[in-house]
Amino acid sequence: MKHFYPTSISAYISSPGAGLQSLLWKYASKALLLLLLFWHPTLLKSQIGIVDIIDKTEAATFTITAYDNGVVVDTARAFFISADGLAITSASVLRHCDTTFISDHKNKKLSLSKVIAINRSTNLAMIQVAGFNRENDTYLNPSRANFEAPSEFMAFIYNTDKRGRTNVFTVSKVLYPLHLGRAAVTSLKVTSSSRGAPIINYSGSMVGILHILNESGESVMLPISLINDDNWKTVNTTWVKFKNLPERDRLCTNELADALLLQAMGKWLESARYFNTEIKTNKDNARLYAMRCISRYQYGNRTAAEEDFKKALELNSNEGLVYYGRALFHLRNGNNSLAVNDLLKCLELEEDFAPGFVMLGKAQALNNDIKKAFADFTYAIELDSLFADAWYERGRISLIYSSNHGSALMDLQKASVLDPFLEGVFTLIGDLKFNRHDYLDAILDYDRALRYNPRDDMALMNRGLAYYNTGLKENACTDWEKAGSLGNTQAFKLISRYCNKIK
Repeated sequence: MKHFYPTSISAYISSPGAGLQSLLWKYASKALLLLLLFWHPTLLKSQIGIVDIIDKTEAATFTITAYDNGVVVDTARAFFISADGLAITSASVLRHCDTTFISDHKNKKLSLSKVIAINRSTNLAMIQVAGFNRENDTYLNPSRANFEAPSEFMAFIYNTDKRGRTNVFTVSKVLYPLHLGRAAVTSLKVTSSSRGAPIINYSGSMVGILHILNESGESVMLPISLINDDNWKTVNTTWVKFKNLPERDRLCTNELADALLLQAMGKWLESARYFNTEIKTNKDNARLYAMRCISRYQYGNRTAAEEDFKKALELNSNEGLVYYGRALFHLRNGNNSLAVNDLLKCLELEEDFAPGFVMLGKAQALNNDIKKAFADFTYAIELDSLFADAWYERGRISLIYSSNHGSALMDLQKASVLDPFLEGVFTLIGDLKFNRHDYLDAILDYDRALRYNPRDDMALMNRGLAYYNTGLKENACTDWEKAGSLGNTQAFKLISRYCNKIK
């Protein structure tokens, strides 16, 4: 695992008397870090560079406090993205206030002047801040890099949230919400006041923006690429005029962003409830009915899902996403041919919809149409090279039906980089290496598989075989015993045959 510093940042923070927490988060003294790095001269240049990036990111980040009739009603983080004072923040912080105040920045003359655009799918706003000084103030350049899930990240959270908490975190689940791209649930524990904070990776590249789910308080890293996507609605009006816009409340809600993220997390009922709220204020939006249709099908409310299906097509006969939702329902109930028909209809209307091609490939594979399935997975990768499921499914199908296991291994390794939480991905990688007699490398991959899922009995079984083939017979028997305790009956045959003579 890569880290910001020679070992994990968390190790420094938790070391009694180390003093580095104060160093990194409050920047009280860089002398201690320089002394530490003097002892590690090969790391000196890169680590000083990281400190500079942390300083620059902190300097470009600020806090917006929202007031209504003199009372604080909300708080969020924000960061500058251009030399003319453009910044990104949470849209919902602008929802219920008559006044805003900018703090936690060295420039004390900053004030909100304009609202440029709103991205409702992400609850983000692009604003213009008056008083930005081109000579002295700093702005950030969003990275084109994508986050690596096993790594550590740093979020520039609200000051109060730093008390007793760390702003360094890891990813706990990779998400692919509709319209948002590749996002992630994180281990960060902060309040909603930290939403809108920029996130950097181990090399200092800005790779994400922090979002906090309203009800659960879970933190989600949104992809930085959202700054340049097509979902922004131009507002381009002064803050004074924006406050009086009739649509301000609808523009600045978090419901749509939370609905999409909860849906990607598989929380179907919760996401449907958020879509309910969204539809109340946007009753003629066919896409909203289509997305709620997906969630309703998934949690088993078929009647309501079919009502959404009809309503979406009534509003827009070219709304292809409803067919995707019904196809998922058919697949879950074993109606593969019906699923194929719906997916083909969906993809006629949604030509660039990578998840649809992955699902079509799965349905084709279940119908034993392997060539078509392979082609569908390949096309999904062409549409979205960050979609881990496409690489995973193409790798799996190559492993089962092709003699070219080299390409299967490359696909599965790519999938594991994009989403290490994919079920069984490291076990499959380990199996491919085992079959090439690369037992030591296979053991490492089985280790990874078991870190993500300690109850993976096949990883235990096959790591045991790898151990046995490298002479580590006691380790092999221990793994087989664990696999047997998890219900793998084949483990007992191996134990009976190979472990009785081990003392």
